Formats: sequence, structure tokens, C-alpha cells
Amino acid sequence: MKRFMIIEDNKMMAQILTQLLRKSAKPQSIIHAPTPQNAISALLNNELDCVFLDLNLIKPLDGIQVLEFIKKQYPTLPVIIVTGDSEMDTVKQVISLKPADYIVKPLSMQKIERCLEKVAAISKAS
Repeated sequence: MKRFMIIEDNKMMAQILTQLLRKSAKPQSIIHAPTPQNAISALLNNELDCVFLDLNLIKPLDGIQVLEFIKKQYPTLPVIIVTGDSEMDTVKQVISLKPADYIVKPLSMQKIERCLEKVAAISKAS
């Protein structure tokens, strides 16, 4: 996996995730999409290996709606949810959409590496 997209409206969180990915995955490219509209445009114009998606995006679309869109349009693209929200109702709703993984903030190198290993295993199996 070498091409990533980060859909995150918090610039600091996007920078932290970018640094963690650069250290752990040695990516060819990381696209930062601060809004759902930027993300949809970037998805249409780029071939990606994995998406990191924040659930709590600024409206008009939230992270769950973006996940639904990605799953319909790009069903094989792995999406890792990144959120500070660990409420059971939210977790159940997100899990029903079958993301590749779900990370609760704060982020760490271990969490990112675990997710990337899981996504790599899923990709090899399919």
C-alpha cells in the first residue's frame, strides 16, 4: 500500500496522521482532503490503496455519509475510520458499513501499523 487519502477537517490531526503514515508505510503519496467535497473529487481523480476517514466532519456530509458513498462507489477500497467517538451507537452504525478498521484517537504508531497490517492481510485474501 503506497497511496493514501486522509479525510480530516482538523489540520493538526491530518498532519499527525500524515507523519505517522510516512514513518510506518513509506507512502508514494498522501492526499489530504479537508472536506467531504474535496474527498469525493480526489477519489474520482486518483487511484488509492487506503483511506483514513474522520467521522466528525464539518457538514453538509459527515463521516458516515462519506463512508456510505465510498462503499457504494469503491467497494474494494479499504477505509479506516479515525475518530474520538467511541459511543456504542456510533460504533455499531459504522461497523455495519464494514470499514477495514476503526481507530479511536489519540493516534499512535502502534495503532496505525496494526491497521495497515490488517488492511494488507485483507487485500491479500481478496
